[in-house]
Amino acid sequence: MPPRLRDLVTLPGVGRKTANVVLGNAFGIPGLTVDTHFGRLARRFGWTTSLEPEKVEAEVATLIPRKEWTILSQRLIWHGRRVCHARKPACGACALAPLCPSFGEGPTDPEVAAKLVKSGPFS
Repeated sequence: MPPRLRDLVTLPGVGRKTANVVLGNAFGIPGLTVDTHFGRLARRFGWTTSLEPEKVEAEVATLIPRKEWTILSQRLIWHGRRVCHARKPACGACALAPLCPSFGEGPTDPEVAAKLVKSGPFS
């Protein structure tokens, strides 16, 4: 596997998202992996208004130190899969609630929200 984004995206089936995963995890080269979860949370946090992954990537890159990109991607994707769901985020069970400008999009009652949190490895 080549260790450069521009080379990786020339491989069949490899787009920016996959290339950034490979760069960050296999080569230690920071990259932002913008999937649906990352994009949704970036918009909920007010980091971007864009729906286009490349624009989300570019806008978030100006806000977050480069060395944090890979771990940020992993954490946002994990959080989006388990807590901050698309239709009904578990706001009342969210550790980031005090910092989130979108708090209240989902149930804020801790008991109700806790039932929405997914805990399985591939939830």
